[in-house]
Amino acid sequence: MTIGAAMALRGSGRLPMAVLGDGDTLMAIQAFWTAAHYRVPLLAVIANNRSFYNDEVHQERVAKARNRPVENKWIGQRISEPDIDIAAMARAQGLTGIGPVRTAGELVAALREAVPLVRAGAAVLIDARVAPGYNPAMTAGLTRHP
Repeated sequence: MTIGAAMALRGSGRLPMAVLGDGDTLMAIQAFWTAAHYRVPLLAVIANNRSFYNDEVHQERVAKARNRPVENKWIGQRISEPDIDIAAMARAQGLTGIGPVRTAGELVAALREAVPLVRAGAAVLIDARVAPGYNPAMTAGLTRHP
C-alpha cells in the first residue's frame, strides 16, 4: 500500500511516508524493490520492536485461557538473537537504508537526512528500534475482549 500510494502521489509535491511494523516489513521486504526499480520516492519508517508483538499478546491470552506458562509467549514471535538489520535488507532491494536508529535524537537526524533524499526522488527506509509493548496511556480507554 505504501508503494502504491507513493506511486499515486508521484509528481504531486507531497511527501509519501509510512510508519510500518517490522513483522509486516519482513513479510514483504521484496516489495520495496518495486519502489527502487520504478524510482518511486517514499519514506518508510519501520517501528522495529523485534517481535510480532500483537501475536505475543495473543499468545499470552491463549496461555492464560489454557492454563499454560505465559513466559513462553515469545516463542516463535520474537525477531531477535540475532537482530535483523532491516536497513541492510532495504539497501539490498535498492533503497537508501538508514539505521538502525535507537534514540529519539538519532531518529530526528535520520529524518533530516531522509526527507531531502525523498524530495530528490529516492526511496528511503529508516530502521527505528522501539521498545516492545504498548503505551499504557494510549491504550487506557480501550476495551479488551476475552
